[in-house]
Amino acid sequence: MHGEFEEMVLYHAVMIKIMLGVLVIGMVIPFLSNICNTTIKRMRIYMFVAHGVITSVAFSGMVAFVFVQMSFNLSMAVMMVVYVLISVIETLKYLKMLKIRHQEAHCVGGMRTLSLKYTLINIAMVASLVIWKIVEHHHAVPLS
Repeated sequence: MHGEFEEMVLYHAVMIKIMLGVLVIGMVIPFLSNICNTTIKRMRIYMFVAHGVITSVAFSGMVAFVFVQMSFNLSMAVMMVVYVLISVIETLKYLKMLKIRHQEAHCVGGMRTLSLKYTLINIAMVASLVIWKIVEHHHAVPLS
């Protein structure tokens, strides 16, 4: 059973890297066009992909914990909270971009600023969680 856990952790790590790549692509989308409606259409497609990848990361992590039959601990709780926060932040980013679309004077700059700000927050959350898990794996912090 231990081999399956290592395989799921590897899959989870790969999915995290894919998620970070998708977040960076989403951050760049507003810089690709000066037409706000085009940016909104691209962001809509990005939102579907991003939420799918975020959910895949969460699912693979949960499956890995089920394989080793771990009891619920602080680490799992923090990962669940980060999953919800990332989903909420991505949704808020899109909704705010929809509101900015109607302000012609600030549309392009506002979308770019929102994209940078919210995506960097998400990347920082994922990076801090990855660092915490690495430190936890080396037993520098308590496991529960």
